[in-house]
Amino acid sequence: MIDQEQSNLDPRVVEMVERFEKIGELNMRGLPVYNESLQVEAIGFQDYGEEYLGVLVTPWFMNVILLPQDKATMDYSLVASPTDETLPAGTWQFMFGGDDVVGLYKSLSLHSPMFAFNTQELARIEARRRLTSLLTPPAPVTEGVNQHRAPANHSRRAFLRGQVNS
Repeated sequence: MIDQEQSNLDPRVVEMVERFEKIGELNMRGLPVYNESLQVEAIGFQDYGEEYLGVLVTPWFMNVILLPQDKATMDYSLVASPTDETLPAGTWQFMFGGDDVVGLYKSLSLHSPMFAFNTQELARIEARRRLTSLLTPPAPVTEGVNQHRAPANHSRRAFLRGQVNS
């Protein structure tokens, strides 16, 4: 299923969703990790350099995916090997994955199995939340400023008792 907010998904992302729907039907349905309440869905896919970045929700996992815009030749020797990828929130260890249909891609596991989600909408909310956090740079640290300290002329005990003198 394609995220309803994205009616113009690239055919590469559509191809990936269709492939995982087929994997679900042929290989995963009936296994103990398969959550019947969920379906395959692409969430938040967008251009990210020469790749598409988004979250793939399936009944058995939720992963951030970096999918090359141009289909990458499948290299099975890379599958399950790690690669560090830098996103605005930091550097994360992705794993190579893929097959002959979709080609090589990189994924970062967010949830597996998916039994924490009893509806597709809850999975969507989590996918969007996690994607937003990965695409948000950390707040800059202001040196020399500690906003959690009481002014020097106040004791912590007086402050907590509401006895603040100006």
